[in-house]
Amino acid sequence: MTLDDLRARYPGAETYVFGDSAHLSALLLGLVRTGVKRATCLSMAEVARGEALPQIGRCDIATTFDGRPALVNRTVELRLVRFCDMAEEMALAEGEDETLEGWRAGHERYYRRLGVFAPEMELIWERFEVVEDLGAVDVVD
Repeated sequence: MTLDDLRARYPGAETYVFGDSAHLSALLLGLVRTGVKRATCLSMAEVARGEALPQIGRCDIATTFDGRPALVNRTVELRLVRFCDMAEEMALAEGEDETLEGWRAGHERYYRRLGVFAPEMELIWERFEVVEDLGAVDVVD
C-alpha cells in the first residue's frame, strides 16, 4: 500500500519515523509490533523544527527509516512533561527500557544527537494504539 493510498484511507494522517537511524527505527517498530511499545515522546524543539504535533484520535503513519509505510497508529493520550519530570510509568510504556534511569540515559543520548537536549526540556508524551500493521520492515546491516 502506498502513502497516497493510506492518506486517502486515513484523512489528516501525518507520517513519522521512530528513531534517528535505520537500526533504531527497526528496533522500535519491532517493539510496537510485539505490543511492548505503546507510547513515545517528542520534544517541543522537534515541533519547533517542523515535526507535526500529535492529536488525540488522529491516525498517523509510521514509516521505516527509508520511508516505506510500516504501521498506522491512533493517538489515545497526550501529556506535556519536562524531561526531568518524566514519570516511571510513562517512560516504561515506551517499551525501550526496564527502568526510568535507563529511559533517561537513552533519551538524553538521543536528544543530544539531535542537538536539543536540556534537563528541563518539554516533551509531548503520547500513548497510542496500533490500528494497522502494514508489514514493512527496515533492512539493517
